[in-house]
Amino acid sequence: MKFSCLQENLSKALQIVTRAVPTKSSIPILSNVLLSTDNGRLKISATNLETAITTYIGASVKDEGAITVPAKILKEFVTTLPPSTIEAHLENDTLFITSQKTKSKFRGNNANDYPELPTFPEKADHILLDPQIFNEAVSIVAFASGSDTSRPIFTGIYLNFSQDKIIITSTDGFRLSEKIIKTKKDIKDFSTIIPAKTLLEVAKVFSTSSEPIKFCINEEGNLALFQAEDTFIATRTIDGNYLDYKRIIPEGHQLKAVFSSDDFIEAVRLTNIFAKEGNSTLRIRFDPANSLIKISSLSEETGEHESEITGELDGDLLEIAFNSKYLLDFLNNVKTEKICFTTNGNISACILKPQEQEDFIHIIMPLQI
Repeated sequence: MKFSCLQENLSKALQIVTRAVPTKSSIPILSNVLLSTDNGRLKISATNLETAITTYIGASVKDEGAITVPAKILKEFVTTLPPSTIEAHLENDTLFITSQKTKSKFRGNNANDYPELPTFPEKADHILLDPQIFNEAVSIVAFASGSDTSRPIFTGIYLNFSQDKIIITSTDGFRLSEKIIKTKKDIKDFSTIIPAKTLLEVAKVFSTSSEPIKFCINEEGNLALFQAEDTFIATRTIDGNYLDYKRIIPEGHQLKAVFSSDDFIEAVRLTNIFAKEGNSTLRIRFDPANSLIKISSLSEETGEHESEITGELDGDLLEIAFNSKYLLDFLNNVKTEKICFTTNGNISACILKPQEQEDFIHIIMPLQI
């Protein structure tokens, strides 16, 4: 194998594919990236057996070939090099790299020992996703997923495609986020569950793509497949049926409140200083008669605090208790000018959403007072 390429292109490619390199693995070769030539381009790949990432860069290929080399040291080395043209050639499983003022060699492993990597089927039915919209949608949903691996369904994000839209949902059993985005493609309905951490990485990788993301499911291999520009990502899906969460979304409301997001987050953050010293519980009192919302906390050890904000309130006087972390997670991830809050009582599911959005809702279950 013999090729030359630009340092900045190789560095960018390594930044992408090394997301799939495991931190620790019982299979040593998975700590490597696979470099191979393919029709006049350089192909860079990595996998942890759950997720595989492949990307291509332009290169001047003189001799075809393939090798795997340690991902960490290659990435650090190439990233540190100044912008220049890199020359590389392979001799007996050793990759020699030279640039303007450097000469280096990397001990590698035979490419035949690397796991077989999936590919995106040329004729697969797929939907198209706007990269920026998809990235934003995943980011405002993923934070509601769980971390308890004994309940793997809750560690994933549920994607349900039907007609011309895809519904993206996550929950940990105590809160839930749902975002609906429009898409274009006339294919049969499908649904899948993808690990939340993985989908966040996928969305981030493609967020700057200049072309739509092709997304499809390989049911036989339990894989979700994504492709845009010169990058392809395949990831294992989570087996199981997602819960019927639609039944917990309340219809109608006993109380509706619209208030400033900035005012609310300041009040919650101040109150949380006291709440986190106790059991992270804070109380919110909605007083429609006076258009007031009072956020308070009581800690026997550190004291007590109350913040007061105004809003547009309609309904009954209510006092509701929440886990402060859940409120802060919502406020830190969902950016909006005004929040619309509705509920049917102090033990009923509470809906929070940006006032101007009809395609997103966040649900938090209150604590019993």
